[in-house]
Amino acid sequence: MALSTYGLKRQKKIAEWETRLRLLHEKYPRLQEIDTLFSQFALELALLEMGKGKLGMGREELTKAQEALAWEKKKLLREYNLPDNIYEIWWDCPACQDTGYVELGKKCQCLLREEASRRWQVSGLSPVQVNQTFANFSLQWYEDAEHYKGILEKALNFAEKISCRQPAGNLLLYGAVGTGKTHLCSAIANYALQAGVGVVYMKVGRLLDLLREHKFKLDKNDLYTGQGLESLYRVELLIMDDLGAENLTDFAREQLLLLLDERINHNLSWVISSNLSPNDIGAIYEDRISDRIMGTAEVLKFTGDSIRIRKMVKQKASP
Repeated sequence: MALSTYGLKRQKKIAEWETRLRLLHEKYPRLQEIDTLFSQFALELALLEMGKGKLGMGREELTKAQEALAWEKKKLLREYNLPDNIYEIWWDCPACQDTGYVELGKKCQCLLREEASRRWQVSGLSPVQVNQTFANFSLQWYEDAEHYKGILEKALNFAEKISCRQPAGNLLLYGAVGTGKTHLCSAIANYALQAGVGVVYMKVGRLLDLLREHKFKLDKNDLYTGQGLESLYRVELLIMDDLGAENLTDFAREQLLLLLDERINHNLSWVISSNLSPNDIGAIYEDRISDRIMGTAEVLKFTGDSIRIRKMVKQKASP
């Protein structure tokens, strides 16, 4: 059975500790003599408890001998300018000693941080998107702030349900370029990731490329085979960005339909963003695809001018 990352880390730390002690004793033989004698006296104390002492020394004498050895050892460590913890294993996380668990079934904070970092790394969010949250989704750029306040509330409610692993349905965000769809998708992703939910964020075109690569490069047609594919079908939240920008082929239609069906059948939520209107989606994609999108998703409409352009104009107008 393969060792986990933490198991390998523990093995490495223990091996480093053993090597460090071996080199220490080679350089300072008296330290090794002290360790050997201390162990012998400890064993003798245990044998005395069973009435089987071998050294002819009493408990008090043995205890004093151990105290003398401990004092000498401490003195030598100071003399050799060695750290007090030279004899300890230098764990990356002393709390769990690099096991990942502080007690049976309870994860250590180091493991929780590592898992969180891994979720963000595999999510597909760009460095810019990692900083796009609900907190900095500003309504000041929208003429119809009340409409977007409602959109923000619906998106946050969706993210909260996903984060609590409650049935959340699906979302379709559509509208013109630059109106805030990507920011809100990123905010949903970051909210869910913070709660420990698995998220994959991917452009539809890249998603289809991934499916195509594996379908035609593998000897079998099992789309669950290969790194990355299973997450598209089984990740708790899949965010598909820019529907309509992909090269729409029969293969693309087939794979989109299969992906949507699999996630719907397993009650796994998705978010789709698109510059296409619902009517455009119905006209461009076959009925089976548009029916699954429109029939299972709450539709959030983004209107108005590009926020990016508004920000640029404001920056240029600033003195």
